[in-house]
Amino acid sequence: MISRHSLTIILLLFLCVPAFGASGSVTPIPATPANYVVDQADILSPQVEGKLNLFLKELEQKTTAQVVVLTVQSLEGGSIDDLSLQVAERWRLGQKGKDNGLLLLFAMQERRYRIEVGYGLEGMLPDSLVGSIGRQYIVPYFKRGEYG
Repeated sequence: MISRHSLTIILLLFLCVPAFGASGSVTPIPATPANYVVDQADILSPQVEGKLNLFLKELEQKTTAQVVVLTVQSLEGGSIDDLSLQVAERWRLGQKGKDNGLLLLFAMQERRYRIEVGYGLEGMLPDSLVGSIGRQYIVPYFKRGEYG
């Protein structure tokens, strides 16, 4: 079973790795991602993306929880809440029957983020904890324009 500590580390890991540039264009969301990191906003270096993919793969192997990071350049006027739900449903994050997936979505132009937690992880990651993690670790970096 995955611990709160492990999931907190995952969320923080994304913020602790260097990111380069914020160029790129919005591309269609792939039906099934090939990796755990889908960097459509092109903000991560190949090395960072590779390390994150490896870490998240190992996490899933050890805990069965599936964490996927998606960056988009823009929401194109849409809602980040709607997009995160659509992505989570389309990709069917988490193990079948466990619904233990987590989507970390970043919209760079709008400087918005969303952490979509599957029902199977809500006991360990209630909304209050997820909100606290976001306010404490994500928002300060966004305010400074630091995305990595």
